[in-house]
Amino acid sequence: MLKGCMGDDGNCMRKRRLLTLILLSVLLVLSACGGTDSAAEDNSDEATESPKTGLNEITLEDVMAKKDNSEAFYVLIYDAKKEYIKSTKLLEAYDEAFKKEDMTVFHLNIRDANEQTVSRLDEEYESHSGSSHNPFMYGEIAVVHEGKISSPFDYYGESWNLNRLIGEVGSESDTFFDDNRNKTIKKSIQYSLDYTKDEEIELTY
Repeated sequence: MLKGCMGDDGNCMRKRRLLTLILLSVLLVLSACGGTDSAAEDNSDEATESPKTGLNEITLEDVMAKKDNSEAFYVLIYDAKKEYIKSTKLLEAYDEAFKKEDMTVFHLNIRDANEQTVSRLDEEYESHSGSSHNPFMYGEIAVVHEGKISSPFDYYGESWNLNRLIGEVGSESDTFFDDNRNKTIKKSIQYSLDYTKDEEIELTY
């Protein structure tokens, strides 16, 4: 029994109810604060989550933002119908190959991207690169660094039309796990690794 409640059951009950209400109010406030902090931490984790090893989808706008921010990263660029991407197992084959090399790579389908932005990037690329390979025209792995987009294929004077191949494979029963096509994937990966090494590019994932 609370001090001061002796002989006064009515007052004692009122004091107990008041104390109970105060305690409940304090607990609710603390619980709400804890929930808010936890949610903030979760949102912070999502916002700062690093891309995983293998393929990571990215938008054209994010590529532009990262490029303008002078970030350095790999991006697989292609232009294809969604049904062809699925039937050819394009992304699955590249994802598996990238994971074997412990590479983190973004992928971007420019089929439905803003045409004006793609055209501007295409013009920027042509202004500082050679003519053997254009990732916006042919597709393939590009390296974004120092505010520009570069092609390892172009750097080594090679060319391969990934976009055309996606269309060809999409009309057949083959996939990018086919031995010959998988060899080309491995070749393009090696070009990318060699290019970043030769140019001493520090990736910023």
